[in-house]
Amino acid sequence: MVFLYIALGAVVVLILAVSLYGSFEITKIPFLATPYVPEDYGLAHEDVSFTSHDGLKLTGWFLPARSPSTVTLVVLHGLGSNAGDMLLNTLGLARAGAWNLFYLNFRGHADSQGRLTSLGPLELRDLESALAFMKKAKPEAMRRLGIYGHSLGGAVAIVGASRHPEFEAVIAESPFATAEGTIGRFSRIFYGIPAFPFMTLAMIFAGLRLGVSIRAFSPLREIGKIAPRPLLLIHAERDLRMPFEDMQALMAAAGEPKELWVVPGADHGEPWMVAKEEFEQRLVAFFRKVFP
Repeated sequence: MVFLYIALGAVVVLILAVSLYGSFEITKIPFLATPYVPEDYGLAHEDVSFTSHDGLKLTGWFLPARSPSTVTLVVLHGLGSNAGDMLLNTLGLARAGAWNLFYLNFRGHADSQGRLTSLGPLELRDLESALAFMKKAKPEAMRRLGIYGHSLGGAVAIVGASRHPEFEAVIAESPFATAEGTIGRFSRIFYGIPAFPFMTLAMIFAGLRLGVSIRAFSPLREIGKIAPRPLLLIHAERDLRMPFEDMQALMAAAGEPKELWVVPGADHGEPWMVAKEEFEQRLVAFFRKVFP
């Protein structure tokens, strides 16, 4: 009997240790240097900085339209990425010159302050802080809004648009359906660790450190609130990180008008490379319908 208690205690300690380690891993931000700046493509811009709801300095770029415009498209990057990466995805929008573009660096990315990601809830607050600042700094430019996000940025774009009706059009490339499901999937794929009980506890531990509920962040639960505003979802056919099942669930939960574009042969983050011309044309055409 004593041996049984010792064995059970060892199992509990192991579960807690692995879960605690996992809580640090899921909030870690992979560092990537900013690969490009607007000057590399001859694009005029303003450096923007403001304070998050919890006192962090966040940064971004504002790229004005060729002629003064009351429309701004907000661009959100993925985990470990930054505004410089998103320049590549949005060159077509920038060169169209019809709208202002605002690129946000989430906390802990590029030169924004912070060390940890919440995989959604705090990044949503970063977006809301950016909106509040930009509406005061450039009220005319922010009279009408669209949003495009990739991966984590796509998930934040969906939830952000669901809660902020001023976003009139939404593009989400490779978003996840739920933070909880994505963390569980990543733990199985990359670490061979089952989601329960390890990642369930890891999310609880991480949430306690960050002061938010990671498990509660769910684009799937909120995407239906975007309708009747137009929504375009983009999926990379070979993407195992954000599998087609997630996209199918999001499409089923979304209201009309909605559109899904699956990019053949593309992996996560590759649609703009695999189908560059069509990618740029689709983004421009989508926003031009709403903001002619």
